[in-house]
Amino acid sequence: MSAGQHLPLGQAIPNSLHAVSVSIPTMADVIGYEEKNPETLSKLTSGYPRFVLHTFLRQVEAHWQRLFETPDHSYWPTSSEGMAKRLQAHLSEVPSKLIVHRGVSALRIPTAPQTNLEAKAFLQHVGGFLSARQAEDYLVTEGALESAPKEDLYEGDPVARIRDELAPLHGVDPASITLSNTGMNAFFAAFEVVRSIQYPKGRKSWIKLGWLYTDTMHILDKLSGEEATNLELLDILDLDTLEKMLEERGNSIAGIVTETPTNPLIQTCDLDRISKLATQYGIYFIVDPTVASPANIEVEPYADIIVNSLTKYAANEGDVMLGSIAVTDHCPQKDEILSFIRDDVEPPYTRDLHRLAYQISGYQDLVKTVNQSTAKIVEFLESHPKVKSVYWAKQASTRQNFEKLARSPEAAGGLISFEIDGPLAPFYDATPLGKGPSFGMHSTLLCPYIYLAHYSLVTSQEGLETLARANITPELLRLAIGEEPVEEIIAALKIGLEA
Repeated sequence: MSAGQHLPLGQAIPNSLHAVSVSIPTMADVIGYEEKNPETLSKLTSGYPRFVLHTFLRQVEAHWQRLFETPDHSYWPTSSEGMAKRLQAHLSEVPSKLIVHRGVSALRIPTAPQTNLEAKAFLQHVGGFLSARQAEDYLVTEGALESAPKEDLYEGDPVARIRDELAPLHGVDPASITLSNTGMNAFFAAFEVVRSIQYPKGRKSWIKLGWLYTDTMHILDKLSGEEATNLELLDILDLDTLEKMLEERGNSIAGIVTETPTNPLIQTCDLDRISKLATQYGIYFIVDPTVASPANIEVEPYADIIVNSLTKYAANEGDVMLGSIAVTDHCPQKDEILSFIRDDVEPPYTRDLHRLAYQISGYQDLVKTVNQSTAKIVEFLESHPKVKSVYWAKQASTRQNFEKLARSPEAAGGLISFEIDGPLAPFYDATPLGKGPSFGMHSTLLCPYIYLAHYSLVTSQEGLETLARANITPELLRLAIGEEPVEEIIAALKIGLEA
């Protein structure tokens, strides 16, 4: 796909049955999607798979309602039987039945809007939905689909291929990397293993450092337990406050979680100082380097556990959900942690593994292209009179911290956030780029990130105050750079800015 195109509402990005992004081309469409407008939703036949239930999963549910003659029940297809049991435990007061049919698991519950919302939210947070490819293969076996379209797959051992590519990026041996069905489940497994070690010691609370991804925050806030009193430090540069927090409550903290750089302000914290504080107080330090990609930055010297969404950059064609957890050599109780994670994680579906192993050969080339384009686009945006502010990996406030981690002078990553001097909708609607969630793929994507990821904060006074404390405005735009010619991307941005 080239830049300079307006894509219709609901078009998959890329044009694939398993695309992880979808076109939401106007602000009216964004709001219609968030407010569940039936007319908008009727055109969104796909979406980011943890947020929008894939059409194949809906077909599995419809098939089972007929097969088991239960039209008044809902089926939630899960990534494994173990995940179905987790969901059952989460919905403990709801009558339910565990279903396993031809290797596909689900939880059946009486249809009720609130219960369905709770089931969906839990599976979204922990990355527990059935793989769309597994659903597709199941439907073919059942005769509900004629066949699965052919796609390019790796012919060797996909796990070995993926681990061998990731190991030098994480600074660990391949055996120290565990693959998961999603990046979110990678974090959930890391959360679960730290909890298993720390909670018996009375360490039941967490520190959220910086503005974290929405489901990361949900896991920490909803699943830490009633005795947890989590702390939040939105200003990642205020490490004196972090030190005071630890002086007061260090013995009660299980882990510190951060993203480096952060999303959406693309800030990098001083990992060295945080790591030393975590070690001093016996706290596990979990770091997610997905925003810039571990191909660009080295976090292994500082992190105990590295979680990474392979949906970004590694799965660069934009049609695979996968994640990884790397346990570093200096992580306390490394062997015990690795054993726990291997047993606890949701394993990826075989065809997803083969698909990612095929694509991962293009990982490094995409990162190099994106790094070059990002620098040029930032230069354009910073010089434009209608752009108020620009955030990227090398912004002045945190550039020094980023460069300590950077693998090369060119390292930058493919995310830019910016604010325009004027109303959001005319710019967004007029800009001829792909518009949807995700990043780290061949296609450039523009999105009003806060509207898509945190709409409840945009629409309440309390939420707006929360955003203000993090120095985030609702109108912040996020641009995920792809590998189209940089001149095309800049030309598309010019059209929007002239509007």
